[in-house]
Amino acid sequence: MLSLQVRRRGFTLIELLVVIAIIAILIGLLLPAVQKVREAAARMKCSNNLKQISLGLHNYHDSNGNFPHATYNYIDGTGSTPPPYNGKYDRRCWAQDVWPYLEQNALSTRFESFSNSGQSTLGFPDMGTVIPVLMCPSDPTSPKTQTYWGGFGTPTQGFSGNYVLCAGNGYFNDTNPATSANLNGIFYALSKTKITDISDGTSNTAMSSELILSPDTDGHDIRGRYHNPAHSGVVFSTRLVPNNMVPDQFDWCQATPVKRAPCIWTGQYMFVSARSYHTNGVNVGLADGSIRFISNSIAPASWLAMGSRNGGEVVGDF
Repeated sequence: MLSLQVRRRGFTLIELLVVIAIIAILIGLLLPAVQKVREAAARMKCSNNLKQISLGLHNYHDSNGNFPHATYNYIDGTGSTPPPYNGKYDRRCWAQDVWPYLEQNALSTRFESFSNSGQSTLGFPDMGTVIPVLMCPSDPTSPKTQTYWGGFGTPTQGFSGNYVLCAGNGYFNDTNPATSANLNGIFYALSKTKITDISDGTSNTAMSSELILSPDTDGHDIRGRYHNPAHSGVVFSTRLVPNNMVPDQFDWCQATPVKRAPCIWTGQYMFVSARSYHTNGVNVGLADGSIRFISNSIAPASWLAMGSRNGGEVVGDF
């Protein structure tokens, strides 16, 4: 009998290499698109978070007749607390004030009870509670809950987030601590700004934006730390355009912060710039409640003007 031989055809080595090369090219084309989609989604989530914060701040204003203090203490090297607080509300800030308007009623109730008991708010047992609406999904460090307080393994100083409020377009303080209670933004030490105080127009005035968190490795970096804002790491200045590489000047930042958030330690002439991991800019909440994406290339004069509530500057396009 004649046997029939079936000839089986397979890939040659060259054909296999060609297929692999084609797949590699397709993956190379696909990955940037996937990354862009992910960043767009993260930026949208970040924008939504700022929208919720804006609504919370406005609801606080409706209930109290003014926006909350940025901090309850002067901004200086000691974080001194003047009358009428005299230390009672030291180490708290605007974040605790808007918790009830960010669906954090239970946390707010526990915090107020603890604070009113006369204990230091730095001892609040729920300081490490993570609040998602205060986190930007683009920041790999967020949520930041571990802090270098006497060395790792000792009590921390609580949750740090990415969102900060606008103190103005200059420094947070100078050689006189009381100067920090008289800035030209909406939120600063002991501020009680009203909507009617924003004479530049609410659609032209910055209310909130972002910062990049620096993980504590060998020291403190309290930018974004809501439970210890004595040196005002919970506000920003429009002194310099977003995502600039000029080091922030701030009290309590570690010597080796992340490269995109450089910092120089100082107790006077402090400022913190708006920064984010978004491509080419930062999200900004305006005083009218709207959210805008502001490019790193914004005209410096326009960015300066956005930080002032009553300077009479012309903001221009942004």
